[in-house]
Amino acid sequence: MRLTFITISIFLFFSACSQKIYDEPLVPEFASSDYVPLSINARKLIIIQNWKMPGEEPFYEHLISPNPSSILTDWAGNTLLPTGSSGEVTLDIRKASIVIKEIYQADTIKGQFTDNQLNKIEVELAGQIMWLQPVTGQTGFLDARAISSTTVPESSTALEFEVAVQETILSALGGFDGKLRLEIESLNGMILR
Repeated sequence: MRLTFITISIFLFFSACSQKIYDEPLVPEFASSDYVPLSINARKLIIIQNWKMPGEEPFYEHLISPNPSSILTDWAGNTLLPTGSSGEVTLDIRKASIVIKEIYQADTIKGQFTDNQLNKIEVELAGQIMWLQPVTGQTGFLDARAISSTTVPESSTALEFEVAVQETILSALGGFDGKLRLEIESLNGMILR
């Protein structure tokens, strides 16, 4: 009996030593330093929130903190810098949604032993920039829309799910930023160099 107890203890000790220790993943955060500021030829920046969160499935942005609308507002405030002496630039946020859907799982024996994808996270950002420069009579209307999506496996923890949501939001913001930059730079007189 004693020999059995010692043998089992040794096996448990070595199996515990061989277990991997996983670091908790860090939840990515919006950092304004990741986006180069644009000097806009305008005196002020106006941000209009035209997206109203539905507050029901499959929309989940009302449960996510920070939500895409807040991140888009922070992005605009730190990236679209009004440095002109007249005029205004307006960001109209048309959509800033997070849709989370369950992925249909086939009911098979093999499926019971695999780590299937359980949820699909989709973030959509859409907005319009209106630029008015009354001194020179220049105007500009720019539209941008970006969608990013990812899937999350069944085995993911709540923290891993949150990491996936925030990564998807930041990925959509990167696409939105890139599209607007291309349009802003192509509009003559909007950027002060």
